[in-house]
Amino acid sequence: MEETSWMSSLIASEFIQQFLTQDFARVAIMGLLLWIVRVVLLKSLVALGRSSLAERYRITKTPLITDKQLERESVWPLGYFLDFIAVAALYGGGRLHNIEIVGSNFLESLVWHIAVHATLVEFVYYWFHRFLHVPIVYKWWHQYHHKSINTEPTTGVSFEIGERLSYTVLFAISPVVCDFYGKSNLLMFFLYFISFDIMNEGGHINFDVMPAWFHSSVLKYVVYSPVFHAVHHTKFKKNYSLFMPWPDMLFGSAVHNSDPSSKKSDVLPVTSQQKQVEKELDFVLLVHAGYTASTFYSRMVHPFEAIGNFFTRFLNLKHKFEQKPWLYLFYPYIVLYLFYIGVLGRIGFHTEETFEVTTKSSHKNQDVKRNLHGSTWIIHNLAAMYLVPAFKHLINDRIEQACQTASQQGVKVVVLGNFNKAEWMNHGGTDIVKNLDGKLGNTVISHGDTLSAAVILQYALTLRQQGYWNKSVMVTGSTSKIGRALCLSLAKLAIPVKMFSQSKARFDEIASEITDPVARACLHFTPNLKEGLECDLWLTGKMIPSGQELLTAIPDDATVVNFSVPDPLTPELLALRPDLLHLDSGLLAFDDEVMSPDFTWLLPKGTIYACLAGGIVHSALGNNKHEVGAVEVDMMQVYWDQALRIGFKLPQHTSFYEPITLPPPKHLPILCEV
Repeated sequence: MEETSWMSSLIASEFIQQFLTQDFARVAIMGLLLWIVRVVLLKSLVALGRSSLAERYRITKTPLITDKQLERESVWPLGYFLDFIAVAALYGGGRLHNIEIVGSNFLESLVWHIAVHATLVEFVYYWFHRFLHVPIVYKWWHQYHHKSINTEPTTGVSFEIGERLSYTVLFAISPVVCDFYGKSNLLMFFLYFISFDIMNEGGHINFDVMPAWFHSSVLKYVVYSPVFHAVHHTKFKKNYSLFMPWPDMLFGSAVHNSDPSSKKSDVLPVTSQQKQVEKELDFVLLVHAGYTASTFYSRMVHPFEAIGNFFTRFLNLKHKFEQKPWLYLFYPYIVLYLFYIGVLGRIGFHTEETFEVTTKSSHKNQDVKRNLHGSTWIIHNLAAMYLVPAFKHLINDRIEQACQTASQQGVKVVVLGNFNKAEWMNHGGTDIVKNLDGKLGNTVISHGDTLSAAVILQYALTLRQQGYWNKSVMVTGSTSKIGRALCLSLAKLAIPVKMFSQSKARFDEIASEITDPVARACLHFTPNLKEGLECDLWLTGKMIPSGQELLTAIPDDATVVNFSVPDPLTPELLALRPDLLHLDSGLLAFDDEVMSPDFTWLLPKGTIYACLAGGIVHSALGNNKHEVGAVEVDMMQVYWDQALRIGFKLPQHTSFYEPITLPPPKHLPILCEV
């Protein structure tokens, strides 16, 4: 057996060694490395183009970059894929065989690549580019690229598929010619692609990266700059060259930044068809990435936006997060990418999508419909990073950056979803409001928990009316924003409540808010889970206590309603207690007539977290006050009534987000009023 194992290892080792000596393996490894470097390079240039430095030296400032432009430019992976196919075709066609990695002709190869590019490639591209501006060709092909007036690095790699395929062929001229004459090597092949990306994507970065002396030197006639190319995206009929201005100078279409004709006053106005007007947003739902694999369900957090769209719309049939086994194949790369955007990225969030919500408001005893425009923005940090103190400052800076951006765009309400309003992060948003004092304008911040508390309360009372509990309630996380509001509301309904907490002082502070002695007598402090044995409803609102500790403390036949994310229990644990009824809460359902977002916040389609819906309700109410810190208990009914008026409703019963059918109730229904 040992000999067989040793022989297998030897054979595997020899196979790997032989594989690495093959031309195909060398080309494949270089191709994979090239692919990774190109993606990281593009993302780095995008981050640079959105930095504060770029804003200081911005060339073209209007029209503003819109979500529509970002979505249009998310096709950029297509070009990299076509380049990969082209390299594979070259290899299959007999090229790139026996090619050295570096070789002894590196300098000679460098001269050949520069010479072929500077003459043949630049000349052919110039006239092909002018052909693309023939009206009928422009309409069918090149207009896609020119819809971006205010360009980004991704603009340089965003084209209609026919045009991009033409470029793959055109830009292969230099490496193919050099390889044909034996003047190429894998390193030069690699460097040509990288330098090409730097020139192309950097040329669309839309801020003046060149020093002042460059624009007054002869170098501006040798190589182009973002200033030179920005003229083409505003004048359209000037500066057709690829990277070197000589064809424009030779054929009379050059406009340099030092020429009077290139001044801003002479830039052609943007046509109404090209102008992109972004609707003013009523609200922004600010969330964050949940899990490593959940990034595949976002079109922008995913390193390949277009592929992210594919995963979201075609593979994610249940419209919620699922850990599919094949996703693990992408983990090495996605982890590196998440580290890049989560720690090193200058832009800490992105716009996922925009959508509309149809609301109703009462006017002269009639319901008046109007549409609210909203958007989901995602902070580029995983949920686990919020639990690490070292990342607290970075993440809060990103939250504040998003709030300031929203204010600059005229957004009325920013809703802090998930951990973005956690107590340990910013005290329910109060720190955000304090730090941005005077910088938010008319924008208000909302944690949405007023509606969250109202939803959980309504759900618990509905279960009571149906006979699924009738005695008393045990609440974990009882001193949190939502826990406090629930305990006070239940006590005011004369329902006994055990508040599980380790802080007697915090309990006394909450209990002191009740002046009615009958209601006050319904609140009981308990630091021990075992004191909840007579409670037939358990509201779990905190990650701790969890697991076996929590499971063994819950009495027989109890109902467990969870509003903590993540849930302190698991399906595996609950399988040991079939007597318990476990249900999710803190969710609302909606129909397509109310809103139809593609992005579903990792929930079943047609479902939304109540806190996010709370921000929408906050906007619908026209509330111009910040909703941060403690929940206003007296406002819970107001938010609930408005949520119903909009069309939100309690969702079907689920356990761990899977639909379930309730068993027959164990108690007689108890009628109660909220």
